[in-house]
Amino acid sequence: MTRAKLCAIALIMTLIGVPVVAEGQTITLTCGDGQTITVNDVPADLAVIINSHKAEIQTALANNSVTSAQAESYVNEAKTAYTNFLNTAGIKTDSPYTTVVNGLNDFTEVLSDVIPNAQLQQNVWADAWIGHILPKPNFGFGINAGVSKLDMDPIKKAGDALGIDMDSVPSTLAYPVATVDLRVGGFFLPFDVGFTISGLDTSKFGALDKAVSPAYFDFFTIGGDIRYALLKGKLLLPKVSVGAGLYYMSGHFGAEKDASSAELDFSSTTLALNAQVSKKFVFFVPFAGARVMFTKSSINWNAKANWKSILNATTNIADAIAYGILPSNFSGGTEKSFFDHVRPVIFGGFAFDLAVIDITVSGSYDFASSIPSGAVSIRFALH
Repeated sequence: MTRAKLCAIALIMTLIGVPVVAEGQTITLTCGDGQTITVNDVPADLAVIINSHKAEIQTALANNSVTSAQAESYVNEAKTAYTNFLNTAGIKTDSPYTTVVNGLNDFTEVLSDVIPNAQLQQNVWADAWIGHILPKPNFGFGINAGVSKLDMDPIKKAGDALGIDMDSVPSTLAYPVATVDLRVGGFFLPFDVGFTISGLDTSKFGALDKAVSPAYFDFFTIGGDIRYALLKGKLLLPKVSVGAGLYYMSGHFGAEKDASSAELDFSSTTLALNAQVSKKFVFFVPFAGARVMFTKSSINWNAKANWKSILNATTNIADAIAYGILPSNFSGGTEKSFFDHVRPVIFGGFAFDLAVIDITVSGSYDFASSIPSGAVSIRFALH
């Protein structure tokens, strides 16, 4: 049959809603008795699994003295289970393994963009410089609550492919960050220094835990910055400052159900260079600024697949799982250096300076990643 006819048949089957099974692949394995087996018509996604873990599979076959006849039967067990799965109407994916791997890899990219934005939208003060610590003390401390846009689609797809029902998880999450911060005016030279620390565990917040269930996450962040005033804001002039900050965040993200799970561990260090302008009008302080973020990040993920449940297997696939032909555990991740991840960001907002209470509303936009973020701060401040 010509390729054109095959494509036409596939198109017709797709239009009438019949699942189309990917063209079968051929795999080869060296077994415990030194013999090599070749199995044809292996579903494409299963072939990807076997070829991606070929070294581990062959080691397991050798260590357990699995004969070529046994190994061939185990591959056929997995092949039968996969083929039956692909012929089932209403499946969410025809490539569960590839969907999991791609989904988790994509989510690592999402996190490597969102985490720095969530970090740096905290510890934002409206005044571009708060003044000296002496002779009149200028300092402040308070709490911040912020959110950054987080695309949940990649991990939703990975979870669904693992048999974890992710329908209740929103496609876009307002990733929350809550921090405490402190800022102190400098001495002699016109500078100030800020510090911030925060943490969040969804399991400790009932409403948030319910909103993202069966997903969950926790994180810890700490950081600080220093700003130097180019203009001190005397007379009609605004305050203008430049500065730099360093922030570190680490955490965990995952989803699980029964014996299937997907988990990511992440850490991120961000260096930010900032410029800011502000002007006070009685008690109202508008401000605007720009920053460039340089982020070094490491994100590692692990997935555990309950293949019997995922494939709805009615045949015995225990041997295929035992010898890694259907690996139950697989992993991946990504690492980026500071100059792999450079992003320009604008930020701005306004504050109400009410005697010793400051209320600040701020927002930012990451152009490279198209991520908006926002925060609200309430502080006790003298400046």
